Amino acid sequence: MRRLAVAFARATAMPDARLCSGCVEVLDVSGAGITLMGGDQAGPVCVSSELVQTLEDYQFASGQGPCRDAFDRRLPVLAERMDAGPALSWPFFTDLAVGLGIGAVFAYPLSSDGATVGVMTVYQRRAGLLTVRQHDDAVALAEVIGEALLSLQADAEDGMLADGLDEAVRYRAEIYQASGMVSVQLGISPADALVRIRAFAFANDVPIDVAASDIVHRRRRLSGDGVENGA
Repeated sequence: MRRLAVAFARATAMPDARLCSGCVEVLDVSGAGITLMGGDQAGPVCVSSELVQTLEDYQFASGQGPCRDAFDRRLPVLAERMDAGPALSWPFFTDLAVGLGIGAVFAYPLSSDGATVGVMTVYQRRAGLLTVRQHDDAVALAEVIGEALLSLQADAEDGMLADGLDEAVRYRAEIYQASGMVSVQLGISPADALVRIRAFAFANDVPIDVAASDIVHRRRRLSGDGVENGA
Protein backbone atom coordinates (compact mmCIF):
# COMPACT_ATOMS: atom_id res chain seq x y z
CA MET A 1 0.00 0.00 0.00
CA ARG A 2 2.84 2.39 0.79
CA ARG A 3 4.53 1.71 -2.54
CA LEU A 4 1.24 2.41 -4.29
CA ALA A 5 0.84 5.67 -2.35
CA VAL A 6 4.33 6.82 -3.30
CA ALA A 7 3.76 5.86 -6.93
CA PHE A 8 0.53 7.88 -6.94
CA ALA A 9 2.25 10.88 -5.34
CA ARG A 10 5.06 10.68 -7.92
CA ALA A 11 2.50 10.77 -10.70
CA THR A 12 0.80 13.85 -9.26
CA ALA A 13 3.77 15.73 -7.79
CA MET A 14 3.74 18.39 -10.49
CA PRO A 15 2.25 21.89 -10.24
CA ASP A 16 -0.30 21.29 -12.98
CA ALA A 17 -1.47 18.03 -11.37
CA ARG A 18 -3.17 19.95 -8.56
CA LEU A 19 -1.23 18.15 -5.83
CA CYS A 20 -2.01 20.92 -3.34
CA SER A 21 -5.70 20.86 -4.19
CA GLY A 22 -5.59 17.14 -3.48
CA CYS A 23 -4.11 17.86 -0.06
CA VAL A 24 -6.97 20.26 0.68
CA GLU A 25 -9.53 17.64 -0.28
CA VAL A 26 -7.90 14.79 1.65
CA LEU A 27 -7.30 16.82 4.80
CA ASP A 28 -10.52 18.88 4.60
CA VAL A 29 -8.70 22.19 5.20
CA SER A 30 -9.04 25.68 3.74
CA GLY A 31 -5.77 25.74 1.81
CA ALA A 32 -2.38 24.08 1.30
CA GLY A 33 1.05 24.82 -0.12
CA ILE A 34 4.12 22.69 -0.77
CA THR A 35 7.61 24.21 -0.81
CA LEU A 36 10.99 22.66 -1.60
CA MET A 37 13.67 23.91 0.77
CA GLY A 38 17.41 23.60 1.25
CA GLY A 39 19.67 24.69 -1.58
CA ASP A 40 19.76 27.24 -4.37
CA GLN A 41 16.97 25.57 -6.32
CA ALA A 42 14.37 25.71 -3.56
CA GLY A 43 10.98 27.38 -3.90
CA PRO A 44 7.21 26.90 -3.71
CA VAL A 45 6.11 23.95 -5.86
CA CYS A 46 2.33 24.29 -5.75
CA VAL A 47 -0.47 26.14 -3.97
CA SER A 48 -4.19 25.53 -3.74
CA SER A 49 -5.23 29.17 -4.32
CA GLU A 50 -4.01 32.70 -4.96
CA LEU A 51 -4.45 33.46 -1.27
CA VAL A 52 -2.14 30.62 -0.30
CA GLN A 53 0.33 31.66 -3.00
CA THR A 54 0.61 35.09 -1.38
CA LEU A 55 1.39 33.51 2.01
CA GLU A 56 3.81 30.93 0.62
CA ASP A 57 5.68 33.49 -1.48
CA TYR A 58 5.90 35.85 1.50
CA GLN A 59 7.39 33.11 3.69
CA PHE A 60 9.92 32.14 1.05
CA ALA A 61 10.95 35.74 0.36
CA SER A 62 11.20 36.75 4.03
CA GLY A 63 12.66 33.52 5.41
CA GLN A 64 10.18 33.68 8.29
CA GLY A 65 7.01 31.78 9.09
CA PRO A 66 5.77 28.30 9.96
CA CYS A 67 7.32 26.80 6.83
CA ARG A 68 10.86 27.85 7.80
CA ASP A 69 10.41 26.78 11.43
CA ALA A 70 9.09 23.33 10.47
CA PHE A 71 12.00 22.80 8.08
CA ASP A 72 14.65 23.95 10.54
CA ARG A 73 13.25 21.95 13.46
CA ARG A 74 12.17 18.95 11.36
CA LEU A 75 9.00 18.89 13.44
CA PRO A 76 5.42 19.98 12.78
CA VAL A 77 4.63 23.57 13.73
CA LEU A 78 1.04 23.95 14.93
CA ALA A 79 -0.35 27.47 15.25
CA GLU A 80 -3.97 27.08 16.25
CA ARG A 81 -4.36 30.83 16.71
CA MET A 82 -2.71 33.78 15.02
CA ASP A 83 -2.48 35.83 18.23
CA ALA A 84 -0.71 33.32 20.48
CA GLY A 85 1.85 30.50 20.57
CA PRO A 86 4.19 30.00 17.58
CA ALA A 87 2.45 32.71 15.54
CA LEU A 88 3.94 35.38 17.82
CA SER A 89 7.33 34.56 16.27
CA TRP A 90 6.22 35.73 12.81
CA PRO A 91 4.46 39.10 13.34
CA PHE A 92 4.57 40.26 9.71
CA PHE A 93 3.45 36.90 8.32
CA THR A 94 0.73 36.77 10.98
CA ASP A 95 -0.57 40.23 10.08
CA LEU A 96 -0.71 39.24 6.42
CA ALA A 97 -2.46 35.94 7.21
CA VAL A 98 -5.06 37.58 9.44
CA GLY A 99 -5.67 40.23 6.80
CA LEU A 100 -6.40 37.43 4.32
CA GLY A 101 -8.83 35.73 6.68
CA ILE A 102 -6.62 32.92 7.99
CA GLY A 103 -7.22 31.82 11.60
CA ALA A 104 -4.75 28.94 11.97
CA VAL A 105 -1.76 27.45 10.14
CA PHE A 106 0.03 24.11 10.41
CA ALA A 107 3.35 23.19 8.79
CA TYR A 108 4.64 19.64 8.32
CA PRO A 109 8.19 18.81 7.18
CA LEU A 110 8.46 16.57 4.11
CA SER A 111 10.88 13.98 5.47
CA SER A 112 11.93 10.46 4.61
CA ASP A 113 14.83 8.32 5.87
CA GLY A 114 16.25 11.24 7.84
CA ALA A 115 16.24 13.67 4.89
CA THR A 116 13.97 16.73 4.86
CA VAL A 117 13.28 18.16 1.41
CA GLY A 118 10.56 20.69 2.06
CA VAL A 119 7.37 21.54 3.92
CA MET A 120 3.64 21.09 3.45
CA THR A 121 1.72 23.98 5.01
CA VAL A 122 -2.03 23.81 5.55
CA TYR A 123 -4.29 26.73 6.36
CA GLN A 124 -7.63 27.04 8.14
CA ARG A 125 -9.91 30.05 8.05
CA ARG A 126 -11.18 29.33 11.55
CA ALA A 127 -8.94 29.26 14.62
CA GLY A 128 -8.42 26.00 16.47
CA LEU A 129 -6.40 22.82 16.26
CA LEU A 130 -6.88 20.26 13.54
CA THR A 131 -8.75 17.17 14.61
CA VAL A 132 -6.69 14.17 15.64
CA ARG A 133 -7.56 12.50 12.35
CA GLN A 134 -6.63 15.57 10.29
CA HIS A 135 -3.28 15.85 12.09
CA ASP A 136 -2.49 12.14 11.70
CA ASP A 137 -3.46 12.25 8.03
CA ALA A 138 -1.30 15.35 7.51
CA VAL A 139 1.73 13.61 9.08
CA ALA A 140 1.20 10.56 6.87
CA LEU A 141 0.60 12.65 3.75
CA ALA A 142 3.73 14.73 4.36
CA GLU A 143 5.78 11.55 4.67
CA VAL A 144 4.39 10.10 1.45
CA ILE A 145 4.98 13.37 -0.45
CA GLY A 146 8.50 13.55 0.98
CA GLU A 147 9.24 10.02 -0.22
CA ALA A 148 7.77 10.82 -3.63
CA LEU A 149 9.88 13.95 -4.04
CA LEU A 150 13.04 12.10 -3.01
CA SER A 151 12.11 9.34 -5.44
CA LEU A 152 11.69 11.87 -8.23
CA GLN A 153 15.01 13.48 -7.35
CA ALA A 154 16.74 10.11 -7.54
CA ASP A 155 16.06 10.20 -11.28
CA ALA A 156 17.49 13.72 -11.71
CA GLU A 157 21.06 14.76 -12.45
CA ASP A 158 23.23 15.88 -9.54
CA GLY A 159 22.50 19.47 -8.59
CA MET A 160 19.35 19.58 -10.75
CA LEU A 161 15.67 19.37 -9.88
CA ALA A 162 13.50 16.64 -11.34
CA ASP A 163 11.50 17.40 -14.48
CA GLY A 164 8.38 19.33 -13.61
CA LEU A 165 9.65 20.47 -10.24
CA ASP A 166 12.29 22.58 -11.95
CA GLU A 167 9.58 24.33 -13.96
CA ALA A 168 7.70 25.33 -10.79
CA VAL A 169 10.79 26.72 -9.10
CA ARG A 170 12.03 28.44 -12.26
CA TYR A 171 8.65 30.16 -12.63
CA ARG A 172 9.15 31.84 -9.25
CA ALA A 173 12.91 32.38 -9.50
CA GLU A 174 12.45 35.54 -11.57
CA ILE A 175 9.91 36.84 -9.07
CA TYR A 176 12.46 36.53 -6.26
CA GLN A 177 15.17 38.05 -8.44
CA ALA A 178 12.88 41.01 -9.08
CA SER A 179 12.10 41.36 -5.37
CA GLY A 180 15.83 41.45 -4.66
CA MET A 181 16.35 44.22 -7.22
CA VAL A 182 13.45 46.29 -5.87
CA SER A 183 14.73 45.68 -2.33
CA VAL A 184 18.10 47.21 -3.21
CA GLN A 185 16.62 50.06 -5.25
CA LEU A 186 14.15 51.15 -2.54
CA GLY A 187 16.10 50.14 0.56
CA ILE A 188 13.39 47.78 1.84
CA SER A 189 13.31 44.10 2.72
CA PRO A 190 12.85 41.49 -0.05
CA ALA A 191 9.53 40.52 1.53
CA ASP A 192 8.27 44.11 1.40
CA ALA A 193 9.57 44.38 -2.16
CA LEU A 194 7.55 41.30 -3.08
CA VAL A 195 4.44 42.94 -1.64
CA ARG A 196 5.16 46.08 -3.74
CA ILE A 197 5.51 44.01 -6.91
CA ARG A 198 2.28 42.14 -6.20
CA ALA A 199 0.44 45.41 -5.52
CA PHE A 200 1.77 46.92 -8.74
CA ALA A 201 0.78 43.83 -10.75
CA PHE A 202 -2.73 43.84 -9.26
CA ALA A 203 -3.26 47.58 -9.74
CA ASN A 204 -2.17 47.40 -13.38
CA ASP A 205 -3.87 44.08 -14.20
CA VAL A 206 -0.52 42.49 -15.10
CA PRO A 207 0.44 38.92 -14.11
CA ILE A 208 3.07 39.03 -11.38
CA ASP A 209 5.52 36.90 -13.37
CA VAL A 210 5.26 39.34 -16.29
CA ALA A 211 5.83 42.31 -13.98
CA ALA A 212 8.80 40.54 -12.40
CA SER A 213 10.30 39.72 -15.80
CA ASP A 214 9.99 43.36 -16.85
CA ILE A 215 11.74 44.47 -13.66
CA VAL A 216 14.56 41.95 -14.05
CA HIS A 217 15.09 42.99 -17.67
CA ARG A 218 14.86 46.66 -16.69
CA ARG A 219 11.73 47.40 -18.68
CA ARG A 220 10.00 48.56 -15.47
CA ARG A 221 11.21 50.22 -12.31
CA LEU A 222 9.18 50.83 -9.15
CA SER A 223 9.67 54.09 -7.28
CA GLY A 224 9.38 54.64 -3.54
CA ASP A 225 5.80 55.92 -3.83
CA GLY A 226 4.72 52.86 -5.79
CA VAL A 227 4.51 54.69 -9.12
CA GLU A 228 6.24 53.00 -11.99
CA ASN A 229 9.19 54.73 -13.62
CA GLY A 230 10.92 53.77 -16.83
CA ALA A 231 14.13 51.78 -16.66
